[in-house]
Amino acid sequence: MSQEKHILVVDDDAAVAAMLSRALTRHGFKIDTARTGDEALAKADAAGYDAAVLDLVMPGRDGADLSAALQAKLPSLTVAFLTGYARSPLIDAAKRAGRTVFSKPVVIQELVEFLNAELK
Repeated sequence: MSQEKHILVVDDDAAVAAMLSRALTRHGFKIDTARTGDEALAKADAAGYDAAVLDLVMPGRDGADLSAALQAKLPSLTVAFLTGYARSPLIDAAKRAGRTVFSKPVVIQELVEFLNAELK
């Protein structure tokens, strides 16, 4: 990548967030992580992000709701969702809205290819 892109990773599972942070950093991205929707929104106030990788099903604010709130602050934000669920109404709604949903465990190369294509 010619310019380092700033990505926000939000997952309530600290191990998943840490793994994604390490893997995406190795691929040239600058990464911030958050464990809750509120933490993510606070970070979005302080930093501009090029993309967000959001856990779709989280306690409190789910990924779809968080995505809408983040994009209200950062209209050009690219969003991808992650989920460990095989079925959920949130997955169906996200796909109907044209969102990309990755299953956990995510194949890092697929996520990197998505981010590189969307952020060129």
